[in-house]
Amino acid sequence: MDSNATQDKHLLIITGPQGSGNHIFSRVFSMHPDVQGWEQLKDQYWVPSDQEPFAEYWVHPERLTPAVFEGADYFLANVSVPFFYDGVRQTPHIREVADRARSFGIRVSIAIVVRDATINSVQQQRVGGAVTLPTAQEYYRKRLFYSQHQIYFLDHEALFLWGEYYVNQMAWRMDFPVDTDRCLTLLDHNPNEKYVSPVQDHWLDAEIRAGRRPFQQRQAEPLNDTDATP
Repeated sequence: MDSNATQDKHLLIITGPQGSGNHIFSRVFSMHPDVQGWEQLKDQYWVPSDQEPFAEYWVHPERLTPAVFEGADYFLANVSVPFFYDGVRQTPHIREVADRARSFGIRVSIAIVVRDATINSVQQQRVGGAVTLPTAQEYYRKRLFYSQHQIYFLDHEALFLWGEYYVNQMAWRMDFPVDTDRCLTLLDHNPNEKYVSPVQDHWLDAEIRAGRRPFQQRQAEPLNDTDATP
């Protein structure tokens, strides 16, 4: 395949810290019929990272060839930082894959998934026994932020709060097709729910309620210090 045949092709690499939601975003942006993405993930909630179509290239970027980009104009690849390949936790060669694809004439965009840091860290500790968020942040800062590739951020919370409006906005910004009707069926349950429990009382509650009273009432009945005791 020559460079003229690839110049209109677009590779979107979705990445994020482990447990940040890159699987759900990869599923969302794989649904459009014009996209060659993670087909296995369309029908399964979770698939091991080393079964993703680009998995071997994250470990061996030199194996990526122009032939990979035949058959479609839009391609989606997905990997977390770090990720497991053949039972080994390692840092993927995202920059090298992106650079190599660009050398073939492929337009490359990289979208980094963002999730609440506390929830993300708790999830990593629960599933993997270690918090790897700093590892991902360091990699992105050093290897991606100042690269020649366009970087976007995909917000896990915005996805579940705004649904199709957020998906359509990001598809427009990234110039990448999305099938909104199909992907909305994936957003019926917010994964953050299991990490959140109600706070029954907080010292700031009384201050806030007092600040919501009419001006005249606030001047006549100032909040007592004892009302705001932690």
